[in-house]
Amino acid sequence: MKQTTTANYFRTLASHTVVFGLSSLVRPLSQLVLVRLHTNTSLVSVEGYAAWTLFQVALNVGILLLSLGLGTAFFRFYLLAEDDRSRKEVVSRSFRLTLSISVIGGGLLYLSAGLWSKGLIGSTELAVPARQIALAVAGNTLSIVPLALLRAEGRWKPFALFSFLKFFLLIMLNWWLLVYLGKGLEGITLSLAITNIFLAIVYLPFLRGRILRESWISDFNRLLRYGVPLIAVDITLWVLNSQGQILLNVLRTPLDVALFGFALRISFIATVGVVMPFSIAFGPLLFKAKRDQEDPRPLYARTMIYIWTLAVGTSLAVTMLTPELCRLLGKTPLYHEAVPIVVWLVFSSPFFGIFYVFSSGASLKDKTWVFPILLLVSAVIQLGLNFWWIPELGVTGAAAAMLCGYMILAALTLFVNQLTYPISFPWKRFVVPAGIALILLALKIVLLPYLGFGYRLLLALAYPIILLASGWLDDGERTALVRFLKRNS
Repeated sequence: MKQTTTANYFRTLASHTVVFGLSSLVRPLSQLVLVRLHTNTSLVSVEGYAAWTLFQVALNVGILLLSLGLGTAFFRFYLLAEDDRSRKEVVSRSFRLTLSISVIGGGLLYLSAGLWSKGLIGSTELAVPARQIALAVAGNTLSIVPLALLRAEGRWKPFALFSFLKFFLLIMLNWWLLVYLGKGLEGITLSLAITNIFLAIVYLPFLRGRILRESWISDFNRLLRYGVPLIAVDITLWVLNSQGQILLNVLRTPLDVALFGFALRISFIATVGVVMPFSIAFGPLLFKAKRDQEDPRPLYARTMIYIWTLAVGTSLAVTMLTPELCRLLGKTPLYHEAVPIVVWLVFSSPFFGIFYVFSSGASLKDKTWVFPILLLVSAVIQLGLNFWWIPELGVTGAAAAMLCGYMILAALTLFVNQLTYPISFPWKRFVVPAGIALILLALKIVLLPYLGFGYRLLLALAYPIILLASGWLDDGERTALVRFLKRNS
């Protein structure tokens, strides 16, 4: 029975990662696809692309501030609700709250666009695209509850449909506004604003019949008490991801900002491909496992092993193929200089995976207040490293500081989790993938002048082969793998 429960858990986690996880990553995936269009200097200048990378910083922090952690809070209370009436109350209160925040918060961002644009870029000349960023943030906030409801109820078909609609809408609008109308930076931000507002309206019918007649401000305390500490979590995660770009803009040049932003898009393949889809799927299953099992910690330990192993392998593959990815996605040779920067950035993703899984203890114990402390310590250390390394090492220093920040965050989260919600963790299965990846990476670095694409591809493919040959799989996993191969042979 236990084996069946475990197998069902991981089947659900895998399917939700593919359907809900990848579908939720429309914006970063579309930005990755659009990198080549955005780095075409005849359409968007280097200064314009640098400004866009900084506006993405503003976009992310705006989304984090206005979300109030309500997506996670929604799962917490909706999935643990005892009856249909209680679930409707969660939907109703969550939507009323996000609607209020969307109007008020989005309005304030819109009215103050000139001010925060000047603070971020040093000029009020880009107030128009800044206002469009504010509209995009408001639309994203209005979409939180409908999308969370579809995920909580496992309604993957409409979720996937609208996610891919958003993807193609973003691509088409960017192409039309940049190539045909020549809007430059304003075309990028306008396409995002139109897409987010349009889809926020399209999502609303899914809430029909779930909005109860109650006072407008009705028992928001539980949602806010759980979700608000997560704002600090998201903000400090944003700091870890974004302070390099901001400090490069202050301490170096727009060219450095553009190179770092481009390298971040390349390295993000590992995060987009594995860690973020998994984290989106893992949230609801975290509470379901707690509800349905007497002790879900063995599942969390195995989940950590899988996400770490996949993230390390994906990061290694991106590293091996970075020269080709830079040439493919960078329209002009200027952006091909980002190759050595990606190596530092890409290995942040496995450590983000550690943070996410081992944050489960505090989440289940309703101790979300501990996250801001851990993240703040990591962000402050990274800030010091940035001020130390950027003046001398430039973009490489910012990338190395970001990797160190995530390593420190992972170590602190692991330590705190073991104090609050101890998980028995098979360390050998953690060390083996890391050791294999380090050996292959060392071979690539030592033999770099002699390695063409084919040899680097073989090194990337060697990772899973060596892993399987090392005895990394346990008996149950070997049996399941053999059964899967026989069934599909």
